[in-house]
Parts: sequence; C-alpha cells; structure tokens
Amino acid sequence: MILARKFTLAEDDDYEHLAAAGGRLRALLEAFAENRLPPDYGPEQLAGYARSLLSVQRPDGSFASFTDPDKLDADVGTDAHRFVSWAASAFLCRLQDVHDGIEGLEEGIYAVLRSAVVADLNFPESGPAEPVQQVEAILILSSGGIPARLKADPFLAPELKDSLDCLTSDFRRRLESGDTSLPGGIDYKSLFSRALAALES
Repeated sequence: MILARKFTLAEDDDYEHLAAAGGRLRALLEAFAENRLPPDYGPEQLAGYARSLLSVQRPDGSFASFTDPDKLDADVGTDAHRFVSWAASAFLCRLQDVHDGIEGLEEGIYAVLRSAVVADLNFPESGPAEPVQQVEAILILSSGGIPARLKADPFLAPELKDSLDCLTSDFRRRLESGDTSLPGGIDYKSLFSRALAALES
C-alpha cells in the first residue's frame, strides 16, 4: 500500500486532479482509522503529513485541494473543499489522540472544527441525494472520533455540535419510521444505521 507522505494541492481546477488530491488524504485517513498503515508509515510520517496539511490551512480554518475553492462550481467545491475539510479534521483529531507534540496541531484542530465549512452539513446542490452526502460526511467525521469529542466538550465547536445533533435526530426518525428509501427506490437503512451508531458512540 502506497500512501502520500505530504498533502499537496491540485495544480489546477481539473476535476480529476482535485479528486486525486482529496482522495490521497481520504486513503490515508481510512488506513489510519482502520489500523492498516504499512510498517514504514509510523508516527514520524504521520507527523510530517500533518505539518504539510497544516501549512495549507485556509484563513477560515478549512482545507481544500485547490488554492481558490470559491471559484469552483458548487458540486465540485463540495468535493474539493467541504469533504477535504472533513477528512482533514478527522485526520488531525485522530493524530492528536496518539501524537500531541506537533506544533500548531491543537490550534489547527480548533480552527477547522469551528469553521463554517465544517459545520455546514446541508447539501442543497445534491437534491434528493442530500442524505447520502450527509451520511458520508458523518462517517468521515466519526473516523476521527469527532462526534465523541464534541459530546465530551460541546463548547469546542458549538455550531458543528448543533449540526451533528440535528442529523442524529433526523437519522433516528428515519430509522424509527422506516423512511430510509430515497428517490430511485434504493433503501439506505444500513447506511443510516451506521451513521447513527457513529453519532451516538
């Protein structure tokens, strides 16, 4: 398994390049969260990746795979800005749990969790597929232990905590009422169950 050793921005706004830059972060987060890091990817490599990530943190606390995500179409910006921010926050929080000696790590986590980009879990551009996007965002955040972190300290990121609480209520309502099929007839009960379990853990 080959994992990126540093976070790199896409050189242009070509979607494949944007997706690849965010995908490398997501692949590292997944391997880290599932304890599948290769033997040569230890604390030093994780710290190095975190430093490269923090070096491109945006002034509002968010992260993106492109230098100017505001210029991207809404759906592309969701992938290149919002999902990258969620993955970055999860990676940094997970890293802090095992390696807290990285300069700027605590401040970076505080800033990203309080950013408007991370707190906004609505996807109007996705239409009927909005709940699927919400589940994906929740599963990313939970891979970094963020719901549990905010349960322990709700004042760390009040807006994000409110958003998570709203989705907890919505997913619970869906499961209790059987409202888990989205347009197209696909039943997402198992995904809503996973997301709710992650939110309540």
